[in-house]
Amino acid sequence: METSGHHIIIDAYGCQSIILNDAKQLKKLLIESIESLGMEILSKHFHSFSPQGVTGVIGISTSHFSIHTWPEHGYAALDLYTCGDQDIDLILKKILHKLKAGHVEIYELFRGEESIHKPLMKKLNFKDYKTDESSELFQLQDDRGNEWDMKQLREIIAGNHDVLYHASSPFQDILLVKANDLRLYLDQELQFCSLDEKYYHEALVYPVMELSATHDRILILGGGDGLALREVLKYPNVKHVDLVDIDPMMIQMSKSEPALLEQNNQSFLDKRVNVHTEDAKKYLEKDLQKYNVIIIDFPDPVNPVISSLYTKEVFKQVANILSKDGVIVCQSNSPEDTPQSFWSIAKTMETVGLHTLAYNVTVPSFGLWGYHLAAHKEISNQIPEISVSHQALTKDMGNLFEIPDYVMSEKENAIVNSVDNLKLHEISKVTEL
Repeated sequence: METSGHHIIIDAYGCQSIILNDAKQLKKLLIESIESLGMEILSKHFHSFSPQGVTGVIGISTSHFSIHTWPEHGYAALDLYTCGDQDIDLILKKILHKLKAGHVEIYELFRGEESIHKPLMKKLNFKDYKTDESSELFQLQDDRGNEWDMKQLREIIAGNHDVLYHASSPFQDILLVKANDLRLYLDQELQFCSLDEKYYHEALVYPVMELSATHDRILILGGGDGLALREVLKYPNVKHVDLVDIDPMMIQMSKSEPALLEQNNQSFLDKRVNVHTEDAKKYLEKDLQKYNVIIIDFPDPVNPVISSLYTKEVFKQVANILSKDGVIVCQSNSPEDTPQSFWSIAKTMETVGLHTLAYNVTVPSFGLWGYHLAAHKEISNQIPEISVSHQALTKDMGNLFEIPDYVMSEKENAIVNSVDNLKLHEISKVTEL
């Protein structure tokens, strides 16, 4: 018997009191939301209290949706339980915007004996807040992030900002914040800044796509923000894309948060895209068809868990599903700050029989950033010109393959990262050259 279910509990603060005291409007809002999800309504009952406050319950075929309001405090409590598989995040945000909510706390429970998910908690901010209120929504943890990103976060928290999304999943802390730009932090480390992320993602995607004559099947490992996917989908002959990211909350945010939807050009909504929310190592163990292009966009290997994604065992699995003439690209950390780590990723790929080619680009938010191309045969640095619309890179990408001498001098210190000799995270700490 199927007993699993999705239970969402919402505390909404700073709501408009006149709306919270209008039973008729609240009833209409919830009914329209349920109907838009294709859920079957079995019963509905709403009651107004004197002098103020509303309680309402709607019975649905997959369980219930209820709301209780305290207009005098601008507070509403919502409770939704469903056994269905509807994508409900966007609808919930529309409801909260209708309530004029200032900020909310959302608790997600995955119920039933078959559930393998831990409870999740996330905080969303719908308005600009003063410093004292904003800082309550997000607290810095001293044991996370690097020194530079921590300085940036402290400046953001000290000034006016808008926390668009904050959640703690079983895998990482996720923070999407809007200051003068849009920034994504995972475990308090900056992942992208909207002002210059195109330098990183164009450099990640265009060389590998231009080198591959065929774009029938593309695999992206990581990249849950949808930004690399956005660039891949610019190529008209792409037929099928598999994107593998371990964190369902990251994917859901990228599919529903308006600011990020605008940034990633709604890439996850493209019918050619198939999303797999699972461990990349588990995905690679499956019986998979060959891919023409494989893009590895994992986070930097700063801890043992992420370091285990950059092992020769994983690269062997990746090589096995690469077509004969296919091409791989792997983001490879900063060759300026962590040159030994940069070259070690290439050396590890080469141990499984792949030929590699290093290149780099300057991303203003990060400095010099490195990548490695890999293939079953030798790769020429004579990359065809960019054939799709682009903004950050020049059409001729030859300058990407000019590696500074001080980076080249560190190549001899490269190591091989393996399951039995997991060292990459130990040499991925920022060092002075």
